[in-house]
Amino acid sequence: MSAPWDALCAFLIDTERLKLVERSAWVSDRSRHENSAEHSWHLALGLLVIARELGLAFDLEKALRMALVHDLCEIDAGDVSAYDTAARAAHAQAERAGIARLAASGLVVGPEIEALWLEYEAQLSIESRWVRVMDRLMPFIVNLANGGQAWKDRDITRTQVLRISEPVRLQAPELFAWLSLRLDECVQRGWLRGD
Repeated sequence: MSAPWDALCAFLIDTERLKLVERSAWVSDRSRHENSAEHSWHLALGLLVIARELGLAFDLEKALRMALVHDLCEIDAGDVSAYDTAARAAHAQAERAGIARLAASGLVVGPEIEALWLEYEAQLSIESRWVRVMDRLMPFIVNLANGGQAWKDRDITRTQVLRISEPVRLQAPELFAWLSLRLDECVQRGWLRGD
């Protein structure tokens, strides 16, 4: 049986469009905004590094697959800032529809992508919780590298960062303690509004 090359290529080009989804976050040198594909790659790499260095006990392969697909919904729905809670709630239906469209591609991988995305959204497995931790941590680290540019652009407060970092506090208290200390430094440097 020959592989369905046209269908595979079409799916891979469809998912390549994640590179076209611009985020409000800046890259570390502040030369441009990052895109969602770059964010997903950086998140997966961060997850690999942290899991290996800290000896975390979960299914790393599954978590990496989840990290790579967690934002594929943005191909159709676009990106909404984690700080924009009202827009995020309204955005959920468009995200779900985007994943359902990819799942209906006719490829074997379609339902797997949908299952991983649903698991990530449900936040019931340790893998999904660690992917969410990294989804919060990696933009934070890049903000540290670029002088808090995305925070300054949106006039973000320390409390807002703490609120979206709640998954870090719940899953990785030591990491959250480190993050909190960095937040204090960011307020002192004027990168975040104190409150």
